Amino acid sequence: MLRFLRFLMRFLFKTLLALILILTLAYFAVGAYVDRQLAKKDYSQAYDDCRKIWTARGLYGNGVPQNSIESIAAAFDAGAMGVEVDIYYDKEMSDYIVSHDYPYNLKNGKLLTLEELFDNLGARYPGHYYWLDYKGIRHLGEHQAQAIQRLIDISRDNGVMPYIYVEGEAPIALAAFRDAGFKSIYDTHPAPESQSFLAAFMIEVYKIVYYFGDFTVMGMEYGDVEDPVYGLETRKRLGPVPVFLYHVPVDEKLVRELLPLPAVRAMIVGNSLSINFHHLDACGAD
Repeated sequence: MLRFLRFLMRFLFKTLLALILILTLAYFAVGAYVDRQLAKKDYSQAYDDCRKIWTARGLYGNGVPQNSIESIAAAFDAGAMGVEVDIYYDKEMSDYIVSHDYPYNLKNGKLLTLEELFDNLGARYPGHYYWLDYKGIRHLGEHQAQAIQRLIDISRDNGVMPYIYVEGEAPIALAAFRDAGFKSIYDTHPAPESQSFLAAFMIEVYKIVYYFGDFTVMGMEYGDVEDPVYGLETRKRLGPVPVFLYHVPVDEKLVRELLPLPAVRAMIVGNSLSINFHHLDACGAD
């Protein structure tokens, strides 16, 4: 019995080593293939304007609530080409509610639907973009087709649909919106560059998912100034992959360094702050 147990342990150990070796080789092989494909991928559908500084929830304060028609209009008036808007799909109402939190935040004492926002702003600000931070996209379940059709219905007739970016970290759910014709932001959460091995591994995995998911852009937070997520090493690993950055530190020097980078297509400065950096752009002059 003891000899059999020793044999079994040696067999399992060798099998485990072989499995690890196969998975490691597969990881590097797939990674190399994806890098080659990303180097020649067509990124023309991704936002590519010199006015890269967007804003989160609009410009708010002094009585103007965030995620409101007024705050988003103020951001567009200040020069923002795009605004990040927090939304939920309410399954009981079969409609989209504009809110950062649940229970929903009220605007002027009532719920604001995404349809109302689009109908108010679409014609007034043609060619402006909406970065939809889709809360709970992975939990749509059997309501997914209904939610997609509702987003089509409220954005098609007012001309907003081509200017919508749907953000989500659940690739399968996000792919359904991609298939319906919406631009997509694959939201990722890599480790800071100080965690060099983990950061490199996570970026490679995210690149593989991004490529096979055929998403429009990749989203991620910038991180800290002293310990960035989107630092030099991450930029090298991502190569030409177009990126939407959020939580960029309120540091004008850093913002000016990011603006000329071809892969940085849009950025949001600040974290839960109403920040107006729209006097800065990559158009050749401030």
